[in-house]
Amino acid sequence: MTDYSVASLIARGAFACPCGKTHAAHLKKAVVGSGVIGRLAGTVREYGGTKAYILCDANTFAAAGIPVLKALSAAEIGYTIYQFPEERTEPDEKAVGAAFLHFDHTCDILIGVGSGVINDIGKIVAKMTGLPYVIVATAPSMDGFASSTSSVVRDGLKVSVDSKCPDAVIGDTEILKNAPLLMIQSGLGDMLAKYVSVCEWRIGRLVTGEYYCEEVAAMIRAALKKCVDNAAGIVTRDPAAVEAVMEGLILSGIAADYAGVSRPVSGVEHYFSHLWDMRALEFGTPWSLHGIQCGVGTVLALRGYERLATLVPDKEKATAAFAAFDRDRWFGQIETYLGGAAQAILRTAPDSDRYNAKKHAQRLDNIVARWDDILQVVREELPPSKEIEGLLKSIGAPVSSAEFGVPAKENALTFMMTKDIRDKYILSTLLFDMGVLEDVSREVYR
Repeated sequence: MTDYSVASLIARGAFACPCGKTHAAHLKKAVVGSGVIGRLAGTVREYGGTKAYILCDANTFAAAGIPVLKALSAAEIGYTIYQFPEERTEPDEKAVGAAFLHFDHTCDILIGVGSGVINDIGKIVAKMTGLPYVIVATAPSMDGFASSTSSVVRDGLKVSVDSKCPDAVIGDTEILKNAPLLMIQSGLGDMLAKYVSVCEWRIGRLVTGEYYCEEVAAMIRAALKKCVDNAAGIVTRDPAAVEAVMEGLILSGIAADYAGVSRPVSGVEHYFSHLWDMRALEFGTPWSLHGIQCGVGTVLALRGYERLATLVPDKEKATAAFAAFDRDRWFGQIETYLGGAAQAILRTAPDSDRYNAKKHAQRLDNIVARWDDILQVVREELPPSKEIEGLLKSIGAPVSSAEFGVPAKENALTFMMTKDIRDKYILSTLLFDMGVLEDVSREVYR
């Protein structure tokens, strides 16, 4: 299949793939284009809705609330609105609880008016209530529109939890193009992260034998190329550029659904973002939008991979480094760096395969045996860091953490900690297995 448009993927339905899985998108409908907000009432009726529970915040209501209410009123569809009162709503226990406590049980459909946070909360409420769920996007800012998970803060840790994929996504480019430019830049940053995620997915396959699907990877590459080809139009809010980003973000959710894991859409670059978020919540340190942070994380990851390409694995050195690694000291550093948010990591990290000597020896054998293949994957998948820096600069987006207030001198420690966020094989895990993580971190991110 070479037509990777969102419409064609949804129309295709479930299909058997050479990877051994039967792929199916949970998303049933997506309409992106000029004036498509006019299709909201028909979509609500399509899912049997007669009264909607609307979730929004002040900013998202200002962006699309009036058109949504007008569309529903014109079709004589009732509604109840819950607007989060905070200036910055966090997708945490408090916000999810508030959404449930204000839920109107006479409603039979849920509508989210917003993007990242609103959608993450909406997907959880939809799963718990069993209601159909429609998200009216207000900004093409992140890739969770069509996924079946929500990125939330639980016990201070940024985690992905099972939720309900929206039944329909409505992305009116007349609304999307007027989003704050930072949010549109964020959407492109989240797409650029896919260079790294696909690369690391392939490397994980070589080192750990994990599942990989070339069809899903090809989908991501096609969407990413369309975004990059149209990126120049972002600064002028060109509808074609905005639509390319929005379609890419929706397709990313479908790709994750197909794979059954987040591998195709997130890697080490996302973990930079997660750690910055966790520190911001714990200590009030600076932060930026998820996709902005992912764009910077992508630049940092690419620099790390450029250094990786100059290395040769030394099995004896790596084995000695693993044996000498002081886990207690390292876990203490995590606790100092993340404060209370570290506890969720420290509950699982000690028992992780990362620190299992037998598993490490197996991974190291595979690294040595497949080193040429690993380097070939890096060459095939990753652009030069300077190229992505130039692209981000051309649209006015940050290229360093210092631009949103996180000192660059912290990047080395942040990078080393990315290996402990999830049990996913990423660049920092690979360098740890090779016994050079600290050396490379200090050198590349000094």
